[in-house]
Amino acid sequence: MSVAVAIPDLEGDLAYPRCNGEPVFEAPWQSRAFGMVVSMHKAGLFEWDEFKVHLIRRIELRTQADGGVAPRSDAEEASRYYESWTEAMYDLIQAKDMLSDEDITTRQQEFLSGDRQDVY
Repeated sequence: MSVAVAIPDLEGDLAYPRCNGEPVFEAPWQSRAFGMVVSMHKAGLFEWDEFKVHLIRRIELRTQADGGVAPRSDAEEASRYYESWTEAMYDLIQAKDMLSDEDITTRQQEFLSGDRQDVY
């Protein structure tokens, strides 16, 4: 049995790239990052507004770091957005003590070395 899940909405600068109302991704890592955040929210690990606070902060920091220079392409814009999304997820994981820095580093090394190939 398939169950449709509503993805929380984000508007304005926070809005994720969409086509016909559906999320659009330029690279597989972007869909994975998106899915991880939505899955953690659905599992009750945080409220959506908590994630939004971190995402707003990361987008603001990214805009400052880029000096207000607009992306050259849709792919670059999506990459910048999902980099901010991933950084916001990391910030929230740390703020809520979901994983220690050591756990995160261990998991990163497992993926980089190929010891961990889980893809969700």
